[in-house]
Amino acid sequence: MDTFNFKLIDSVNSHRTILHVLVIITFTVLFGYMSLSEPTLNWDMIAYVANAYQYNTGSSIAEIQQMIYANLSRTISAEDFAKFYNSPSRVVLSTDPEAFGQTIKFFYDARVVYIGILAALMNLGMDPFFASYFISTTCSVLSILLLSRLLPIQMPLGLCLSLPFIVLACGLLNVARFSSPDALAALVTIVMYWLLVRNYLVALLLLLPLSVLVRTDLILLMPMFVGYLFVANRISRTFLIFSGIVTVATYLILNHIIVDGDPWSSVIGYNYGVKPTHTDDYIFPITISSYLSYIVIGIKSFSYNPLFFMICALWVTGMFLFGSRFFFNPNNQSISRQHMDLMFLLVSCVAYVAVHFLMFPVTWIRFFAAQYSLVTVVVLWATLAILAERNYSDRSEVNLLDK
Repeated sequence: MDTFNFKLIDSVNSHRTILHVLVIITFTVLFGYMSLSEPTLNWDMIAYVANAYQYNTGSSIAEIQQMIYANLSRTISAEDFAKFYNSPSRVVLSTDPEAFGQTIKFFYDARVVYIGILAALMNLGMDPFFASYFISTTCSVLSILLLSRLLPIQMPLGLCLSLPFIVLACGLLNVARFSSPDALAALVTIVMYWLLVRNYLVALLLLLPLSVLVRTDLILLMPMFVGYLFVANRISRTFLIFSGIVTVATYLILNHIIVDGDPWSSVIGYNYGVKPTHTDDYIFPITISSYLSYIVIGIKSFSYNPLFFMICALWVTGMFLFGSRFFFNPNNQSISRQHMDLMFLLVSCVAYVAVHFLMFPVTWIRFFAAQYSLVTVVVLWATLAILAERNYSDRSEVNLLDK
């Protein structure tokens, strides 16, 4: 009888694994089709493609400008092409090589990893504009696969079936359609948490300095990961300090030597003020009063963003789940590594959103798609795991994270 039960359990687990694989593969194929068939045509892709052309050809700015707009007019409809001229500043950027050259260097050239991958695909013969959102789609698909394998135990069937809706709701499709490094930044962020949960700490610490070359604001993750691992004492503290120093050094070298870093105030002004055409001369003074007004504007924008409040609700739920059910276990005073890692994930994701918002008070989902997705996956996993144990198990003392 016991042998029969074991065979039955193995058969059920095998069929469930096959179902998981089929769901994830089917969704990622559909996801890739949706993203590549209807990309978001944003002006930023012109700047990134221009930088990639500079990597590959070293041509003059005037030649690159002419080449890009001529190529773009051939590859998209006249209606879509007109969107790149829908403001006075964009008209100037399309006709004035000096303005164009200054703008493509305005924080765009700091995304060196994205530009390097784009330049490599262009060298392989891929259309530059298709390549720009092909990178985003590929990174988003890899993010989905990592989310489906975030925890080193079998994903509950309910979470597997919910994952497509989580991905769509939390913004990964948005960044997949966008020609920018945001999908790559989301992938790097999810990889970091995956490495933490899987306990590949050396790889995580090596990735921290490289993340700054993907998108400079990812440096905000460094003190969170280094601080957590320093307190947890799970790896050499000398190595931790070294990784932190290298990350900061990489940030400073990137902004002051490799590229001409733009002041924080100019980046704020570029998004809140009138977009300049000649960014080298751009100065945007910020006072305490004006900064607080931008914070207020940002907070108001949250009121039109129901997803943000849903994520907040999930975060609060997760803190209660991990705090009462996992973290404070009256029958076991020891706290498992995975308990701590997932608690850190919840806290650090919310901390990242908060600090990022204070530094750059916008609520664009493309900055937070990774954090939203991670929080949702972990909280739903914990909820489903608790539900399964309470309804179908007589092992009242079971530790759900240590199976």
